[in-house]
Amino acid sequence: STAPHCLNNDGLLSTNLACSSNGASDIVTLLGKDQNSISVDSPVAYFHPWSYQPVCTQVLESIGSELCVYTNSTFSNGRGISIFTLPKIAEHFAKLLPFQDPTALDGINSRGGSWYTEELPGKGTGLIADRILERGDLITAYTPVLLVYMDKVLSTRDREIFLRIAIDQLPSASRKAYLSLSTIYGNPTVIAQDVLKANNFEIQVRREMHLAVFPETSRMNHDCAPNSQYYLDPARLIHYVHAARSISTNEEITISYTSPLQPYADRRSYLQNAFHFICRCARCKSGKYSDAILTQINSLQKMLANWSPGSTATTEIADELVRLYEEQDLHGFLDSGYGLAALTYNSFGDTEVAKKYAKLAAEIVAMKDGPEVADYESWNSVANDPEGHWSWRARVSR
Repeated sequence: STAPHCLNNDGLLSTNLACSSNGASDIVTLLGKDQNSISVDSPVAYFHPWSYQPVCTQVLESIGSELCVYTNSTFSNGRGISIFTLPKIAEHFAKLLPFQDPTALDGINSRGGSWYTEELPGKGTGLIADRILERGDLITAYTPVLLVYMDKVLSTRDREIFLRIAIDQLPSASRKAYLSLSTIYGNPTVIAQDVLKANNFEIQVRREMHLAVFPETSRMNHDCAPNSQYYLDPARLIHYVHAARSISTNEEITISYTSPLQPYADRRSYLQNAFHFICRCARCKSGKYSDAILTQINSLQKMLANWSPGSTATTEIADELVRLYEEQDLHGFLDSGYGLAALTYNSFGDTEVAKKYAKLAAEIVAMKDGPEVADYESWNSVANDPEGHWSWRARVSR
């Protein structure tokens, strides 16, 4: 038989997780025994809107606080949510609109009829388009079932105990959805952390990084030239995925687990260390050529971003930049390319093309970073009033 994989205690994103001393037995049995890390008498800083009294660690000296499990089992029409975080951050969560107004998430966590799941050779479960999806179409919009503060303090054993509590307090459907997700190590003694490590998205809350698990979205596989783009709305705790280009019926829906604008070796190293797989997408198969194109992209962007009197920027260079992004199928990451093209055309007085590119840049920003960010408004401003922008005819005198 194969010995269980072991993980070390360097935090949730460590390469390895520690094996429990009782081998393959369920670590939940520890809850009835040695509970040195659990403080059941801790003062509750906040109870409502939580469905259970929070279960907390002792005060952890390195962070000057407890970490507690908070669960709202009615969140998002009964989907539920469990959060393992600091009490002060839990207070912030409790004040968010979805916890105050149940209608704030109406229409969220709905299948929408645009995809189905299927087992894919060498990839596990994936999401497949069941109809043609056009660029900008919303594919998924889901809230997390689990949010976990990124600590490097707790032992693997203790963290597993608290995450098991968090998962156990979820409604049955969400608990089953979480536990059905893929793992990296296949070690039942650390199942909660194994699922978390394999399926997390990072979200910053009150300047503290948390890991979030969205079971449906977690089914999307990685590609270094993804056909979809996502962003996280921290105010409503929603993970949105939109089509970055036209997606055919029965085509796999993919996102990128790392920045596809990084060199091939960096992407490969990150994916191997974080997710334990080797990407075999088209861009990785042509690693050196793909890297050469990225070098060209960076060079052209520097040329277009040079507003000095000696700038060599031209509209032809702007068009070539966009073409290179598209050649690499980096449609969901074209905001910089479109934006520089918009400013370049505007700088030579061509407002019509400038408007087109600025509108496209705004659309990419909206699906990549969300419509609340400053860049979205900035590019819309150029699209609506190019002559009022500082770049208007800035290079005409040359």
